Amino acid sequence: MSSRSMPQIAHFVRNARFLAIFAGFTASQPGFAAEPAKPVTITYAVSIAYLPIGTARFSQSFKGSSYHLHLAAEFSGLVRMFFAPDLSSDADGIDAGSHLIAQHYNLTVNHPDDPQRVDMKMSGGNVVNAELDPPLPERADRVPVLPEHKKGIIDPLSGFLIPSASARPTANGNCDHVIPVFDGAGRFDITLLPDADQIYETVGYKGPVISCLVRYTAISGHRAKKTNVTYMENNRDIIVTLAPIPGRAYLVPVEISIATLIGNLRLRAEKIEGLTPPSSQTAAQ
Repeated sequence: MSSRSMPQIAHFVRNARFLAIFAGFTASQPGFAAEPAKPVTITYAVSIAYLPIGTARFSQSFKGSSYHLHLAAEFSGLVRMFFAPDLSSDADGIDAGSHLIAQHYNLTVNHPDDPQRVDMKMSGGNVVNAELDPPLPERADRVPVLPEHKKGIIDPLSGFLIPSASARPTANGNCDHVIPVFDGAGRFDITLLPDADQIYETVGYKGPVISCLVRYTAISGHRAKKTNVTYMENNRDIIVTLAPIPGRAYLVPVEISIATLIGNLRLRAEKIEGLTPPSSQTAAQ
């Protein structure tokens, strides 16, 4: 890939909301094994068009009914120069057992010349306050964010934990969701559809996973005439692969693949800590 493509890669990473492309939603749950939930850490290799562009690290921890999530990414090469050396995101809230109730979300994109920050507070699934620094520039084709677009939502990082519809990790019901996401700048919906189940293996984990097809629908905050928005809405090559979290009614992505105009953007788990594969009895339920 030529160096002329690297600014385009950085532009896509900045604008495709790839951290927010998967999110959870409220769902009723069957019974799950009552075993202590362990902290989980996943290290991802990040690439586009098979070209390594950095690493990402996701961690989650539960304490009583509270949860804390953290995601950090470091970029390399020209992506580091044109986009940012690194970014980080945190989310906190309440684990209601069948779904997460987000309370606080922040995202920081570190760049010496163009830093970006999002700080959002929520209550009962509704946005209370969202601050963007710098704010989105006004554009004639930007779809306005209405009050109803901030209700009944999940923040992007809390959405990394997808509620399970079944104790069996490969059940198709785990990929049968419509997910309302608000990322601080706008609202979009993510639809998950069943694809395939398989055995996934990487350092620290070998066990069942399920892959879901993903559809993206922009609702507000986006620029209606932008090519990348139209492309993402028509994109039929987005897949998320999910593994179950022991003792909790959630699944977590071990792999994310998004087709883009400049190649496939991929996050693949290269090391997993704390994610014990379910027993054969649970997997068969």
